[in-house]
Amino acid sequence: MLKRNFAIPLGAFIFTYSSWAIAGYSSIQNFLENSFAATIVLSDSDVFTVGISDFDPNELLNTNNEDWGTEDSIDNRKKYAISTIPYTFELSEADAINQHSILLRLSGMVSEETVQFVPDEPKDDFRQVIVDLYAAYRFKHNFDEHWSFEPGFGVHLLRYENTMDYNSPTGQQIAPFLDNLLFNTTAWANVYEPHFKLKYRSEESWGHWQVSSSWHYFYGYGWGQANEGDIGHPEGWYIANGITAAYDFSQLGRSVQSIYSSIRRVDVGSDVSQPLGTSMYYEASVGWLMTPPFEISFIDNIGIGLAFNYGSAFKGGSIVLFFNQD
Repeated sequence: MLKRNFAIPLGAFIFTYSSWAIAGYSSIQNFLENSFAATIVLSDSDVFTVGISDFDPNELLNTNNEDWGTEDSIDNRKKYAISTIPYTFELSEADAINQHSILLRLSGMVSEETVQFVPDEPKDDFRQVIVDLYAAYRFKHNFDEHWSFEPGFGVHLLRYENTMDYNSPTGQQIAPFLDNLLFNTTAWANVYEPHFKLKYRSEESWGHWQVSSSWHYFYGYGWGQANEGDIGHPEGWYIANGITAAYDFSQLGRSVQSIYSSIRRVDVGSDVSQPLGTSMYYEASVGWLMTPPFEISFIDNIGIGLAFNYGSAFKGGSIVLFFNQD
């Protein structure tokens, strides 16, 4: 469960319609662009880890560092729910020097929060749903047993929808102006994403470790009912540099149990920075992995552990379920 701060201050849209009409359209466009961009990044498990339960790491570590988490950031994480279903079609032999694959991923992000336009008035209920259908072709070249380079090109088709239930007098007054424009409306985006990954992997007697660097840029265009069709052009980039290791401590038949750990730095820019509240953050995770006792084509491993986000609007800790960790 996740939450992010509302990217556009809604109070700016409220009181004077004439002044809002001059500046509001560009702000709505910016809000929609940020929403699409945030969905693209938060749906990528290589740069953001989704948990099943959130907590403040300061309580676990007996610290008082706001970059680890605050009450607001933990509440922020809990307001947004993200689900991702990825599937990769391998088009080459596993030991081929040049390999081809197709990645399909269906993601959904749902948020529910309250908005208060005027103090002491009832709060209005705001809900957003963003669905992302993603397809990517990837080519991987293995230079040797350690080094590989994997460029790719992906396409996103995203649909945005929100609903606002007006419980306050102010909300009911502005509803005729903002319905279909900002609230109770829909929008679409088609986004293109070239990317590549450079990786070094080493198999050891105790397990394996690897370092990797992945680079992503995306740009697209939007259309739909919201903002009179002026949805804008979602654009952003992100770079993830990380190291992972797995220590195998038990093996029974085909089933291998491992201690898994990773740490990565993620740099973001353009429309991604505002909803994430930063231009850079760190993520670390540790946990237990197990390969299935019998072969299942789409499952390499499963497990459970802890993940920590440091320095973003989603800073905090989570209990996570691992699936097909590299």
